[in-house]
Amino acid sequence: MQTTSTNSFFGWRMVAIAMAVDFFAVGFAFQSYPVIQLQLEQELELSRVMTTLTLPIFMVCSAALYPIVGKLLDSFPINNVLCIGGLIYGLSLISLYFTNNYLGFILIFAVPLALGASLFGNLSTSKLVSQWFNAQTGRALGIAAVGVSFAGFVLPLMTQYLLMDIFSLSWREVYLSFGIFMLFVITPLVWIGIINHPKDVGQMPDGKPLLNDEVKEEEGKDWAIAMLIRDKNFWVLSFVFALQFSAMMAVLSHITLFASEKGWASEAALIFSMYAIPAMLSKIIFGWLVEKKLDPRIAVSISLLLQGLGIILIMSANTPYQLAAIIALFGFGGGAALPLSNILYAKAYTPKSFGRARGLAQPVIALFQAGGTPLAALLYQSYGDYQVAFVFLASLLCVAIILIWFLRLTEPVSEKA
Repeated sequence: MQTTSTNSFFGWRMVAIAMAVDFFAVGFAFQSYPVIQLQLEQELELSRVMTTLTLPIFMVCSAALYPIVGKLLDSFPINNVLCIGGLIYGLSLISLYFTNNYLGFILIFAVPLALGASLFGNLSTSKLVSQWFNAQTGRALGIAAVGVSFAGFVLPLMTQYLLMDIFSLSWREVYLSFGIFMLFVITPLVWIGIINHPKDVGQMPDGKPLLNDEVKEEEGKDWAIAMLIRDKNFWVLSFVFALQFSAMMAVLSHITLFASEKGWASEAALIFSMYAIPAMLSKIIFGWLVEKKLDPRIAVSISLLLQGLGIILIMSANTPYQLAAIIALFGFGGGAALPLSNILYAKAYTPKSFGRARGLAQPVIALFQAGGTPLAALLYQSYGDYQVAFVFLASLLCVAIILIWFLRLTEPVSEKA
């Protein structure tokens, strides 16, 4: 006998909530900073290395907490983890208003803001989506990840042209506004809207009918940490996406500074934001392609190739609009990294162990991700321009293309592990 919920399938509503969480989680701390750093560098008289060091420190400290967050997500309700993170995140953004030196600024990014972002972020939303979908995991994770790229389009433009130019807010007041909105609007809405698991409302992943004789959902093998560490695929995936995210973060951290030096400071926010819309499209397209059984190694290779081509072309830009178009190509390639990484970890290590596997991988990914930005700054200071730095970043992607072909495929990526 078959029983069905009287409600329509809630999975796509969870995807929408995940998209919104990713938008605000990444937007307030990460996507707005390349615009804010232009004002911050001048006001605090910072070197280029110090200016661009903020996000790498933030990423490393967040990543150090990911194994713990992953275990929490596999053990406790996701809405509890998200809302605790939202409260910490909001208070941390508000506290930036009261900083008056670089040390205080960095410490807030490194400790409370990193903690809040690790709880209220993509690991939590990916765990949520992976519990609501199985056959449609690719497109669901791809659509959810659009929030990250959409933030990259909206937040830089909003920060520079609306908050700073029209409303004449300082960078402190921008963070104060973000924090209040996070604390009193976003976090309560997340608490109200999240449904942790289909079984909580008598549903099954993908909206499949629930059978009376079904006593438990099939969530797959339980991967212990020791098993993950011994698994070759874990290290292949970790290093491939570590290199890809490293190049992505380094370019995005430096592109507004590069544009400013070319005399295009007034177009810097527009140039930065131009990666976002193509990145949104690539998340959906690559997620759908992998779900439709495209070899994930091919999908990742195409993504890396397009991202690397974009980096190589940056130095050839002669106008801000040419640079914006190049960044759009870069964004289409790199934008697929987040959904592809989540899809492959979810499929390789099952929904049951997704939080643990993805959380354990994040410190490895973040060390590379954080290292690319200051290294690019050091190469800039050594050579006086960005040419060597961008060639180096493109070479990282070439290495990643080779590495992805060491990934063992034991089953079609669209099938349940």
